Amino acid sequence: MGLLDAYTSSMGEFVTWRHKTGVDANVDPVYSDSTISVLWYDEVKSFQTDEGRQLQQIAYILTSALVEKDDLITRGGYSWPVIGLGKDPSMGPEQMRKAYLGQFMI
Repeated sequence: MGLLDAYTSSMGEFVTWRHKTGVDANVDPVYSDSTISVLWYDEVKSFQTDEGRQLQQIAYILTSALVEKDDLITRGGYSWPVIGLGKDPSMGPEQMRKAYLGQFMI
């Protein structure tokens, strides 16, 4: 039983996780796609990175998938870049990850 299983039936949804696996000969990103379970929250918030860059979060997701910065989350035909990560404490072996999502792209 996964960490989100208790919530998926009422609040969760499945999205496409486009995990960045490298770059091609033209230095364009290469992705592998997987379907993951998430809890989705729309929340607009500005924050500053450790490097001093100002970013705007449009939404965030909670998931146990190992999403990383610069991955893409696709929902309803739109893709949101992962612009930051956080971790929430877990009592079990599965770590909950919070992925902050930037402005969506078509």
